[in-house]
Amino acid sequence: MKMSLQTRLLGTIIAAIVVFFLISVIAARITMQNDLGTLGAQEVTNGSHAFGGYWTSHQDQIKLLVAQDALSTEIRKDLVSGNLQALQDEVANDARKSGLSWLTIVDPKGKVIARATGTTPGSLAQNRFVALALTGKTVSVAASLPSTELAGEGLADQAASDVKGPDGSTVEHVTSGLSLIAAAPIADQNQRTIGAVYGGVLMNHVYDIVDEASAALGGQAALLEGDAIIASSIPSPGDGTRLVDRTVAPFATVAQNKPFDGTDTQGGTAYLVHIEPIVDDQNKVIGAQWYGVPKARIDDIINNTTRTLVLWGIVAALLALVFSIPIVRRLSKMLAERSIQVRRAAKELGVVMVGSEVSGDHVAMTKNVVEQSGAIIDELAKAGDPTGKVAQLKGLNDELSNDVIVIDTLSQEMSTRMQQAVDRVHELNDVAGALNALVTGEAN
Repeated sequence: MKMSLQTRLLGTIIAAIVVFFLISVIAARITMQNDLGTLGAQEVTNGSHAFGGYWTSHQDQIKLLVAQDALSTEIRKDLVSGNLQALQDEVANDARKSGLSWLTIVDPKGKVIARATGTTPGSLAQNRFVALALTGKTVSVAASLPSTELAGEGLADQAASDVKGPDGSTVEHVTSGLSLIAAAPIADQNQRTIGAVYGGVLMNHVYDIVDEASAALGGQAALLEGDAIIASSIPSPGDGTRLVDRTVAPFATVAQNKPFDGTDTQGGTAYLVHIEPIVDDQNKVIGAQWYGVPKARIDDIINNTTRTLVLWGIVAALLALVFSIPIVRRLSKMLAERSIQVRRAAKELGVVMVGSEVSGDHVAMTKNVVEQSGAIIDELAKAGDPTGKVAQLKGLNDELSNDVIVIDTLSQEMSTRMQQAVDRVHELNDVAGALNALVTGEAN
């Protein structure tokens, strides 16, 4: 059974709506992915720059705190007088109040005089930052301090950690520490350098900067020493604790002193990230600032918008069908009525043609009778016609025969025209049948 015109029209409308709807949704989704991807990358880049601002601000703050200690009257007085206990108490108190991980005083030869945290005496003469401070320069840099120096400041345990790879296995044991450090000269009243103040913050497992950046910027922040995360606000999967001591795969690019923009998966979450290298005073890459926004945040926007488009698309399709169904039904009904009218007219025309064929047969029969009567009149004429009536009858019969010939000729012409009309009626009937089949879907 063929489909009716109504079914075909409705099917065509539905198919057109579906195709238009699918193309619109796909185009909108692709556009959103491109635009929101670009917007997300810009957000991450801007957030990373702001995170770098927090890093620089902390570095400047440490420089200021160490410089203030270098200018402290109490420290200078205790150093000149050799009151080591008082000097020890002073630097310990200053380090505690300022939040420094260590604060150390050395004499002009680099010998350690007092430490805020460590208890190990010794010398920092080989430390290039202290050496520069003893020449009268104030130094503020980022550095990766070796375990030996950290041990002297009592910070070795804070820096030590086992770093795990993506599969959770330990790939390295870290003993050095990423630090923001500063060193400043201590001068006497005659501006002669009598020592130096050396202090800083060990960033390993210290979360002030990453928490401040994350709270202010909305993304997640992390600090890397080498390719290992040493501090972060990234939640771990499951318990939500901080994700630390994990490797970052894209660091291979950053190690070449190039920022990285792209994706990185940490804690089971894919992030759009910008990773900025951290270099020391020798322009060597020692770590990185990692800032990222969950990629799912953008994916959620795209998916929610797509769902909204689908929902409203379905509503629009239903409304279109509500309005189109009555129109299609009226059109189908009108065509069906026209099909019936065409069939009825074809039937009536067929009846007329049948009547015409019957009339043609009567003409032929009349011609035959006239010819027979003419033959009888001829026989009577041969027998004699004393009254002349036979001659008159023959004249009338001849006139009638001529009229019949004319009528027969016209009848034959009419028959030819009727045959043509019959052909047209068949064609009209075929058209009516096809129209009916198109409208109703039923074969004739």
